[in-house]
Amino acid sequence: MIALLGVLLIVALLSYVTYSYTSQETPARGGIFIEGVAGNPQYINPILCQYNEVDRDLCALIFNGLLKLDENGEWQPDLAEKWEAGPNSDVFTFTLRSDIRWHDGLRITADDVIFTVELLQDPDLPVLPDLANLWRSVIAAKIDDRTVVFRLSQPYAAFPDYVTIRWFGVLPKHYWERYKPIDIPKAQLNTQPIGSGRFRLVEIDSQHARLEPVLSQFKTPPYLDALEFRFFPDYPSILAAAEAGEVHGVRRILPEYQRQAEAIPDLQLFTSPLPGYTMILFNFDAPNAPFLADQTVRQALAYGLDREKLLRDIIPGVGQLADSPMLPNSWAYNPDIPRYPYDPQKAQSLLEEAGWGDENQDGIREKDGASLAFTILTDDAPHSIAIAQAMAQDWARIGVKVTPQPVSFTGMVTDFLLPRTFDAALVSIELYGDPDPYPLWHSTQISPKGQNFGGWQNREADILMEQARLTSNRDVRKQLYDEFQRIFATDLPALLLYYPLYTYGASTAVHNMEVGRLNEAADRFNTFERWYINTRKITRTERRTLNLDKLPGSE
Repeated sequence: MIALLGVLLIVALLSYVTYSYTSQETPARGGIFIEGVAGNPQYINPILCQYNEVDRDLCALIFNGLLKLDENGEWQPDLAEKWEAGPNSDVFTFTLRSDIRWHDGLRITADDVIFTVELLQDPDLPVLPDLANLWRSVIAAKIDDRTVVFRLSQPYAAFPDYVTIRWFGVLPKHYWERYKPIDIPKAQLNTQPIGSGRFRLVEIDSQHARLEPVLSQFKTPPYLDALEFRFFPDYPSILAAAEAGEVHGVRRILPEYQRQAEAIPDLQLFTSPLPGYTMILFNFDAPNAPFLADQTVRQALAYGLDREKLLRDIIPGVGQLADSPMLPNSWAYNPDIPRYPYDPQKAQSLLEEAGWGDENQDGIREKDGASLAFTILTDDAPHSIAIAQAMAQDWARIGVKVTPQPVSFTGMVTDFLLPRTFDAALVSIELYGDPDPYPLWHSTQISPKGQNFGGWQNREADILMEQARLTSNRDVRKQLYDEFQRIFATDLPALLLYYPLYTYGASTAVHNMEVGRLNEAADRFNTFERWYINTRKITRTERRTLNLDKLPGSE
């Protein structure tokens, strides 16, 4: 009997060992991904959400546009299954998918699209002024339940950008038609939205918002049961919660908190380029620094700035070296344009050529009794101040005195950029979708009419931007934009510093995470269906039977 029990024990041990060595952990369904975000939602409404980052994230997850952008920044179907641009880029026709429904089960039709356009056109609704002006120049017509035609007052090849969720999330007419436009900002529906997107909002209060995936919107069912946003007053509070294990994700790691985030043992960081650029914008009509209108002086300042050292030593991890107002991964990017590597001797030679010397040997160049000195505005973020101080040191070495002036972001826009009462400013620009530079650089857009805050006027560049808007032929637009970039790099209305990087923090408890190229921050959830927290043991035989080895991230 003792011998028999011994044999049985050995068999049991061998079976256990065999199972342990032939089985492995595999994803299991269940769990809630909790992300910490700074601030609270105000308008979970796609026509009002552009002012608030939390609103924009929620709207991108809950609603849809007619089109969306893929990882390459190309237009792809969303609510619309196809679209056509007229030969003159002033008529666009969209055909809706036949299977699209609101979260309450009702079909989405052309009536919902027309209703949303009419809201954007209404003067009583407080939408972004530029967005309202664009839509008020558009005539929208319903052809049938699935077809809508937009007729523009003038050709605009980049118009499809404005039917993506960033600017145009379609609203359900049957819920919103009961409100007058002036009353929409006060409507309870702004925090209890009925959308059409990959997630539906199931809970919300002052502390959190819980979203559950709409399974029909995913190619494969997500492992996770829900996505929850926890609202915090600031980013240090989110990082403290991450260190305590109270949240799985940190919406964004700002540059000033990079090292603190890196010190959290169980926090993994993901970095991805964001569409946009940070630049030194020169005011061509600066009353205290008229020399900034001189191309030679601007080129000297470019050669006199060590941008590589700035990105490597002063603000590591913040961005990648920039040289063009077109993004490097864009079809419009021209790699063959003038560049300005750090060359202080070249910078000093150009200043001498422009008549700026240092006769009194005080270290500051002068000309006709005026000193080569100006003020550079920056927002009050620590990394922005560090950039301005480093630039001032570099330029001091070539005889230029620069005084950094930190101000609030709101104050910079309203008190300096809009009225153009500045010498130079450290400005960050967000880009989205089509590379059209017209709103930022065309002479008709000089502030306060538009966003050309520096007042750059170049007729040749204007013509190129105008012609590029008239055609949807990409090859033609590419040729026009190549030449525009050459002019921009030569005339240098702004000195580009870097393309920004987006850093996302996530707990190591969450598996199979990745953050690819982003068009906006909400794109960090593009691969949500592959994320998982729970695991279970499974034998290799079961794994092969279930084809789990073929799942993304299963290696």
